[in-house]
Amino acid sequence: MKRSLSKKPRPTLPIPILTVFLLSLIYWSYLALTTRMLIVHDAIGYEALGRMLAYQGWLPYLTTGPNREPLYPLLIAASLHIENMTGITFLKIMAVFGIIIMFISQILMYRILCLLNVRKPICAIVLIYMAISPALNNAAFSLFSEIAVFPIVLGIILSSVHTWKALYENDHRMTLLNSALLGVLLVLATLVKAIFECITPVYLFILLLSAILKSKKIILPLLGLVIAAGTYYVPIVSYKWLNLHYNGTFTVTNRGAWLIYGNAVRDTQPMTSKKWGAGLASVAGDGVCKRFFKPDECYFWSFQRTDQLGGEKVQELNRQHLSGTAVNSALVHSSVKQLAKRPTQFVLLTVLQGLKMFFWESTKIGFVSYPPCLQKIYSSKFFDNTLRLCMSLLSFFAVLFLWGQGLAGRLQPASYAMGLLIFIYIFFFSFVTILTRYALPIAPLYLIAIGLWLNQILSPKKTN
Repeated sequence: MKRSLSKKPRPTLPIPILTVFLLSLIYWSYLALTTRMLIVHDAIGYEALGRMLAYQGWLPYLTTGPNREPLYPLLIAASLHIENMTGITFLKIMAVFGIIIMFISQILMYRILCLLNVRKPICAIVLIYMAISPALNNAAFSLFSEIAVFPIVLGIILSSVHTWKALYENDHRMTLLNSALLGVLLVLATLVKAIFECITPVYLFILLLSAILKSKKIILPLLGLVIAAGTYYVPIVSYKWLNLHYNGTFTVTNRGAWLIYGNAVRDTQPMTSKKWGAGLASVAGDGVCKRFFKPDECYFWSFQRTDQLGGEKVQELNRQHLSGTAVNSALVHSSVKQLAKRPTQFVLLTVLQGLKMFFWESTKIGFVSYPPCLQKIYSSKFFDNTLRLCMSLLSFFAVLFLWGQGLAGRLQPASYAMGLLIFIYIFFFSFVTILTRYALPIAPLYLIAIGLWLNQILSPKKTN
């Protein structure tokens, strides 16, 4: 007698979600055809590094360093090779890469929303906004590196969830495989944004501690940590050693130490009521500050000011003929001495800096030339200010909800990992002067948090 085998039906993609994906691709294709990348500011450096990798190789990249993180210049180098083969300008190739990265990010966002049991209409709203967001599309169609981090950050969340799941099921093989994948994703994140070198050990340690407390196991979580840490630190330390060997600086990139120093000097200077007011206004943006305060009062809080303070200190140390590693050590040591002068003031201003991370949405980040119809909309101060304020408030309260639920122990692994990564990311970036685009790598997490918060409001009895 034959046994009847019943196959489990594969889940199908809901028509509304499928429609959102299709419309998103159409809109992004329209932007790829009608926008133009402006090669200004940091984009000039990224293009130069991409050309160096494409036509001269890794040796000049390392010997002229330490240069910027290498993954995004490597993407530019790939687009230059495609340009040589097809005759299509590399900027259009980069726009196509932008579409691909945005689409992959959208799929990963949907996967996380499903893990969190967010209702499909809310999923559709979140995904639609992700597709039309001025700030996220600015990242996709400008020659700046933030776009490359979107799918990596989302992948970190998913790999963390799958590691937890395998751990709870006592699946040794999948625990170790997912731990290794987590390490690889953290490597990629660091090679786009070096701030992840600071984030990684804290994130992994808290994940380990949480896994031990939740699962009541010690050996398997420790093995997972060793695999994730080993997978991460072997390539990162190797890359830093190459920089040490070729240019005398044991680092991924050389920007962190002098940025921290400039910020520490500014935040420990004597303050007046006007300086405090300008600092508070600058949280919402330079434009808001200049509306209520004089340009020189706002300049005090600008990144140009901290760059100047950090650059002057670097020049002073370079005159002492120190190695790159010694310069970085001296900058960190000087920063600690500086903040010790006014620790309370420094902490307050660091918290203010962190609040800037919630003001991520904007139609005026720049670096992209839009078609006239879209430019007219984006040029409206009312539209820009309203959108920026609404998304900032939604992001802030959604993340507060996430953190509050986390403290109460009511979160699933996906929302716990999101809240943890957002907190650590904001914490470390608070030690430098924050620009709008610095928040973009975690903006997709903000949107997921907003979706989760709205889902909780509409379905309060449903635990997420």
